[in-house]
Amino acid sequence: MSAIYLIARREYLAYVGAWGFWVSLITAPLLLAGLIFAPVLLARAEPPRVLAVLADRSGDAADVTEAFERQGRESARNEVQTYVEAAAPELASEAIAAFDAAGDRDDAVAAARAFIAEKAPRALAAFPSPSPRYLIAATPSPSIEGLKPYLNGARSLPDGRTLYGALHIRRDDDGAPLIDYWSTNLQHLEPTAIATRAMRLVMQRETLAQQGLPPEEADRLNALEPAVAQFDPRPGAATGAVTLRERAPFYAAVALSFVLWSVVFSVANMLLSGVIEEKSNKILDTLLTSVSPLELLLGKLFGVAAVSATLFLFWGALGGALFTQAAATMSDSLVGQIAAGFVEPHLLTAFGVGFVAGYLMYGAIFLALGSLCDSAQEAQTLVGPVAIVLSMPMLLIGPALDNPNSPIIETASWVPLFTPFLLLIRAPSGLTWTEIAAQGALMLATVVILLLLAARVFRAGVVHQVSLTQLFGRKAASRD
Repeated sequence: MSAIYLIARREYLAYVGAWGFWVSLITAPLLLAGLIFAPVLLARAEPPRVLAVLADRSGDAADVTEAFERQGRESARNEVQTYVEAAAPELASEAIAAFDAAGDRDDAVAAARAFIAEKAPRALAAFPSPSPRYLIAATPSPSIEGLKPYLNGARSLPDGRTLYGALHIRRDDDGAPLIDYWSTNLQHLEPTAIATRAMRLVMQRETLAQQGLPPEEADRLNALEPAVAQFDPRPGAATGAVTLRERAPFYAAVALSFVLWSVVFSVANMLLSGVIEEKSNKILDTLLTSVSPLELLLGKLFGVAAVSATLFLFWGALGGALFTQAAATMSDSLVGQIAAGFVEPHLLTAFGVGFVAGYLMYGAIFLALGSLCDSAQEAQTLVGPVAIVLSMPMLLIGPALDNPNSPIIETASWVPLFTPFLLLIRAPSGLTWTEIAAQGALMLATVVILLLLAARVFRAGVVHQVSLTQLFGRKAASRD
């Protein structure tokens, strides 16, 4: 046991003593926060996209313009509703009623904000200020040919803005509408979808008018929509409709599963590269004069595990304190609801169990493979297939988030190499402590088996100097 401790201490001090360790200790949380919040901030920082609408009939242009204004109002309404349902769910219906009673989009947002400021001022901490995704500008030219210099960036609009795209609404000989969309962004087709819905409503009005019904009947039929609410039937669940407060743990599980995957893979790769370097420098030969291959294997595993534990203690203490404080002091805000999802007990337990078991399983495999390689180039031929296996559970995250209790996800979660990640995804869906313990025991048994097998391979690689090339060369010779 003392030999294992000495090897582990040697590995730990070697990594902790490097300046790169302290850089990663500090920068990793910043990078993670950037990956989480950067897309949201970039989306909000992007100015509205300016569109022009040309039409053979002035009524078609007005209908399409109205559709874009309506889309901007509905988008703002959804953003405000999502926030209020999380920050002050008991006031959500009244706040949305204030929104709906106002005039244009800006007045509606201001009305909802004023209502929340009066009834629940603490919930104003992160009240959204949505901006429209699209703005319809006056067309600087009555033809598409005249608009092309504005669309390709050669010219700007009179107010200095750049024209993002143009919609040309035409009519064929039978009066059916045709929509031409002009834009240098060939991948973005949302403006055509909005215009299509608008012109579909126009066609419905025209068809109803031919049948002798007023055009307003089409608007009434188009506005018909049932009220939808989701409820959680599990024991102990909230009695009201499901809001972001209940969905937050699922989003936290996805974020933590990616963190777990990246950490397990990077730490296991550290073990692989470390053993290859020490084998090529004959350091392992020196160490094996004092310790057994099994002690060396366990010492390396525990030493690098201590490095990872140091990182997680720092990150966990920092993140846990921030999330707990946010969940306690900002419980009425959107940030507080999301923060509470990260400190859910089932989720934290699944993360801890998944990291320990996942690291030991993949670490033992990577150490065994590293002992058979004589160079980093040779190791790359092995890392690829193992990385594919390691990435397979990540492909199941999408389906698991959609239905964490589906038969294929439940079955895959009992495959030990997949369990650390799928256990984390399934934890917020009502996974019991018994199931978490059972899957933890399965992973523990797998760890023991893999350690015994890895020790034999490790002995062959570092004591008998069996390389990957020799191993496959012997198999090929025996087949010949």
